[in-house]
Formats: sequence, structure tokens, C-alpha cells
Amino acid sequence: MAGRWARQLVVTVAVEADDPAVVGRTGSYRSLAGLARFHELCRRSGVRPTYLLTWSAASEGGCVEFARSAAGEAEFGAHLHPEEVPPVAESERGQHTLRPRDVEPERLRAKLGHLVDRVAEAVGRRPTSYRAGFLDLTAAQVSALAELGIEADSSLGPLEKTREGYPYVSAPMAPYPLDGADVCRPGASGVVEVPVTSAFRRPFPRVFFGAYFAVPGVVRGALRRVGGAELLRFRPAMASGAELVAVCERTERLGVPAVMSIHSNELSAGTSRPVRTEGESAAYFGRLEQVFAHAQERGWASRTLTEVARDLRGGGPHAEAG
Repeated sequence: MAGRWARQLVVTVAVEADDPAVVGRTGSYRSLAGLARFHELCRRSGVRPTYLLTWSAASEGGCVEFARSAAGEAEFGAHLHPEEVPPVAESERGQHTLRPRDVEPERLRAKLGHLVDRVAEAVGRRPTSYRAGFLDLTAAQVSALAELGIEADSSLGPLEKTREGYPYVSAPMAPYPLDGADVCRPGASGVVEVPVTSAFRRPFPRVFFGAYFAVPGVVRGALRRVGGAELLRFRPAMASGAELVAVCERTERLGVPAVMSIHSNELSAGTSRPVRTEGESAAYFGRLEQVFAHAQERGWASRTLTEVARDLRGGGPHAEAG
């Protein structure tokens, strides 16, 4: 029987600059042109997305204009890429792969405060949702986020890979209140984790997750090829339409929400590596339409990150973390 979180679609968009490896320079926001097309698709499909703005996005005039126009139909949260948020140390400048954990704690807290203020100024309301750059959430961030009024984070997921491998393999798959010392454990920080979704195509016992990621990659590849353990990402840039729908079906059986991850530079041709041509852009939007149609046809609810967090904290019909 489906759990309480089943048939919940959460669409998150990290709004950040074009990929400099594709467009040839840093700080470009040509990809913002795709946001209007995407948002219109969401509107037609009954989807309320959560846009997570970086510092530079919240400082970009076109992004601010979009945010103000769509504020009644979407949620706008914060997305930390620490190298662009003041105070910026000289060693951080231009370090586009800088992780939050690489930043000295007091400077990190100051950066989070400045980021939240900048997003609030851009959107006209304070953000209540957040995602760490590179999915690098740490306990230091959790305590600062709680103080800043952030209610929902979506950075973790037991099947999500970071530069450290799979450090969150023990985290719950369903939403849970974060612990202030261990982000993989439920606690009482006041910030609710809404895990990013990836799923095995077929049933795969949770007790074997750690063992699966501990074996060499060649072994995992062999398991995928024989259909023993095929891992699917709920990301339109990394999966076919059929695979994205398969993830939806798995989350429904598991009783967890389907949390989709998008980068804004995927929404316009030629500004990201996965979507370089107009043909690839058309295919990308086709995959989105397939997922949204699947959700509509089956009566799924569309929820923002903060709505999920408030459901959990309020003890409402979706309050069971699982």
C-alpha cells in the first residue's frame, strides 16, 4: 500500500549561471531565456516549482524580473555557491567547485545570511527553502539555516553522489527533520530535509545500499547490465522520459515524494553540456511533459519544498517521515 508521501511531485530548479565550459565565459545568464518557457509548461501542467536562486542569479536583472512576476505561482529559495557570496576570501575567488564544507565556519554563516538577504531583496519575500551547492550540506549550515528562518532543505539523498562518494547512504528517503549534529539522522533542528530523488528501477533492499556502493564500479556496471541494480536519477538531464516515469512509479510504491532536480542552464539550448542544441532542448522539454502528464493523469499533488516541510511539522496528512 502506498505511503502517505506517495504521489507528491516536487520540482526544484537551481537557478545559476550558464556553464562556462559551454558558453566560454563566467557569469553569463543567457539561459534565463528558458525560464519563461519552463514556467509556462509548469503553469499548464498544474506544477508549482521551487526555484533556488544563487547570489549571482538574485543579482541578475532578468532573474529578478522573472521572480517578481512568478512569485505567486512558485516558491523562491536560496542556493549556495560560496565562492560568489560575500565575504569572499582571496583564496575563494574563481573557485567554481568550492564546497560549503571548504569555507571557514564563521565566514560560511555570514555568507548564508547575505545570500538569504539578497534573495529576499530580489523576490520581495524571505526565502524559506535552500539547497547547498554540490549537495554539500553540513551540520554547520543546518544551525545557521534554522536561525535564518529556512524551513526546508533539499540537498541530501541516500543515493546521491558527491566528491566523497555516497556519504548520505544512511539518510532517510522520505522527508525528515534534520539533526543539528548529523545530517543523515532525524532530529530537532527545525529544518526539514526533503531528499533529492534517485531510485533503483526494481525493488532493492535498503539494507544493501551501503554494500552496493562499496563494491568496485565495474561490479555495479555488471549488475546494471543484467538488470540486478539499475540506479535511475530523477533528473531530466540524466534520464529518458521512460526512466523518469519509472522513478515516479518507484516512489509511489516506496511511499516517498518524487523530488526532481533541474539546473536552469538546461532550459535553454547551448548553455549547458546536456542541452547543447535546439533538438536536445526539444527532447528535454518533451521528457518534462511526459513526467508532468503522468502526474496529472494519476492525480498527483504538486508541492513546493516549504509546503512539504510544513506538512511534516504540522502533523497533517503527509506528516509521516517513513
